[in-house]
Amino acid sequence: MSELKKIIDDITAFGVHPKVTMTTKHEHLKKLLVRMYSEFLNLNQPEADDTDYGETPDFDYEEIRKNVVSNFPELGWYGTVIEMENIDEKPTLIGDAVDDLADIIKDLLAVKWRFENTSEADAIWYFNFLMYAHTEQHLVDLLKYLKYKFG
Repeated sequence: MSELKKIIDDITAFGVHPKVTMTTKHEHLKKLLVRMYSEFLNLNQPEADDTDYGETPDFDYEEIRKNVVSNFPELGWYGTVIEMENIDEKPTLIGDAVDDLADIIKDLLAVKWRFENTSEADAIWYFNFLMYAHTEQHLVDLLKYLKYKFG
């Protein structure tokens, strides 16, 4: 799990620090997202840790978003398909790459907090849950946007 922790640290840096310095930010972000997705897809069904650790802190979305904009000022809006199977029923909507990355980071900060304050089993279960329920769609949309925007 040290690989997952490293990926989480590297991705969350873009939402925690306002000026991450590197020359190939977009390429680096794409690689991190793919590595994170691979970690998720290769997880065996994790078992929940039944210990009651209380609630995960609520990380400040607006602060994360502000730092994402500072690190990636060129990210913007994009068109996407919401329901691929219902092509005849207004399938498009507007996406926001900044929101995608901010949501991914917010979710990963919660996983990171669990690694540091609960148990590894709890953190892995929570990562799997968040990916399945929320983060995966943001990740897929953001990767597609980054591919078409930056190559």
